[in-house]
Amino acid sequence: MRDTPNSTRRFRYLWSGRFWLASLMALILSIVIMASMSLWLPEGPAAVDNLIIPLVIFPLIWALCFFYAVMDPSLKRATLVMTALLIINGSLVAASIMGMLS
Repeated sequence: MRDTPNSTRRFRYLWSGRFWLASLMALILSIVIMASMSLWLPEGPAAVDNLIIPLVIFPLIWALCFFYAVMDPSLKRATLVMTALLIINGSLVAASIMGMLS
């Protein structure tokens, strides 16, 4: 196979920080936000609203994370904001798993 300009640029996006931020980080962040929402959403009359609402709006959470990572002009700021959200929501989930929030 000849080394043509198209074949050398085919997977160039894999070295882009914005690609990893918008794909993997957005997915992980939206899963962690969904898991932590059950801790701070109030229970409804049937006591399942805090469990069902995060599942239903998961695609919206992912879309917000994805489009923020893609459309923010500053990659550094997008990384810092998404990392801060991941740490805050992840610490809520970890504290709940360890029994600190009971």
